[in-house]
Amino acid sequence: MNKSSILYSITFLFLFAGTSVILGFLWLIEYDQQNYTRELNTKYSLIANARLLYLGGVIGEKEFEQQTKNYNKMEQIDNPKEIRKILSLAEILARAETNNALIEIISLKREVYLNIIYDGKVHLYKDQDYQSYRYFIIKVIAVAVICILILLYIYIYKKLKPLKTLKKQIDKFAQGKLTDIQNVSTGEDEISQVSEAFYQAILQILKLNQSRQFFLRNIMHELKTPITKGLITLEMLENTKYKERLESIFNRLEILINEFAAIEQITSGATFINRKKYNILDILDEAKEIAMNDDSKIRIFLEESFFVNVDFKLFTTAFKNMIDNGMKYSQDGFVQIDIMNDFICFKNKGPELNNSLEYYTQAFTQGSKQKSSFGLGLYIVNTILEAHSMKLDYVYENGVNLFYFQYLQNVKE
Repeated sequence: MNKSSILYSITFLFLFAGTSVILGFLWLIEYDQQNYTRELNTKYSLIANARLLYLGGVIGEKEFEQQTKNYNKMEQIDNPKEIRKILSLAEILARAETNNALIEIISLKREVYLNIIYDGKVHLYKDQDYQSYRYFIIKVIAVAVICILILLYIYIYKKLKPLKTLKKQIDKFAQGKLTDIQNVSTGEDEISQVSEAFYQAILQILKLNQSRQFFLRNIMHELKTPITKGLITLEMLENTKYKERLESIFNRLEILINEFAAIEQITSGATFINRKKYNILDILDEAKEIAMNDDSKIRIFLEESFFVNVDFKLFTTAFKNMIDNGMKYSQDGFVQIDIMNDFICFKNKGPELNNSLEYYTQAFTQGSKQKSSFGLGLYIVNTILEAHSMKLDYVYENGVNLFYFQYLQNVKE
């Protein structure tokens, strides 16, 4: 059990409370037992002294009754047979001797007796006021309190247990598994109300996601249709400079639509069904091809070829965007790519970013060349890397911008 959880805290508090109650009642029993023993000793001493004075003729019967009037529940036993039985079976609790008398406090079957032997004669008294059940009642009360604490703990635990179930559903939400989330509401209490509200919110998010996906896919479909028609029409024209420009524009639009499709795939929480092992050089070559830039402007530094476990289409898009971004903002028109085993670095000479990297990894955030940028390049890159459990970092050193793909997950061939 997590030590910082509410259930752990409640369990600890109830254990502490239960232990405190037990120790408290044990102390109470011990304390009460000592007090009651002192009270009985005082009582029996007074009665024994008064009885001895009476038997010795020092005081009369009237004065004896006056001294013992507060302890009139001491019943004298006169039956010799019963006296012998009690004396033979009883346990001696305390004993005191005088010159001509023996005083004993004895116990038998939860009854206490005062035995005075004076001049060889037995005077046995039964204490009818002795509370044999005294400690039993205290123990019963202690057990009742412990049982109440246990029942309260069980009740509270059951009331809070749905929090663990709700947390599992929230974990699914954090992992993007919206379709796996279930309604865990079980009643009308506050936790159930929160669970119900959370489930209704998930249903609303699913509806919004479906609407968004439907909208984006329809737009991309409608845009691809005229692009395809335009490319077909271009094939009917003669090879001229204008045809090449139009073909480049149509290809650029098609690439842009594919980037929107990549964004839609990632943000919708879709799984990487094409995530496989690819050679880093194949990804680089594909990125250079779709970037449609001058290869002589791209410098590659590679220690050795290796494989990465990625979605080929998405990771190629991230590479392509970094190449485009590097060349667009480079002062000399060159971009250098250093490919290492655990990171990839894109370098270009130019001024330092005006804002932090987090600013540029937001959607539709543009740099200085606003007319040639939609402000999606670094946003798409960062989103793709996060989906692959990687990280985009930025450093500026000696007039060079350094963009790193950190935590590269290379695998053996």
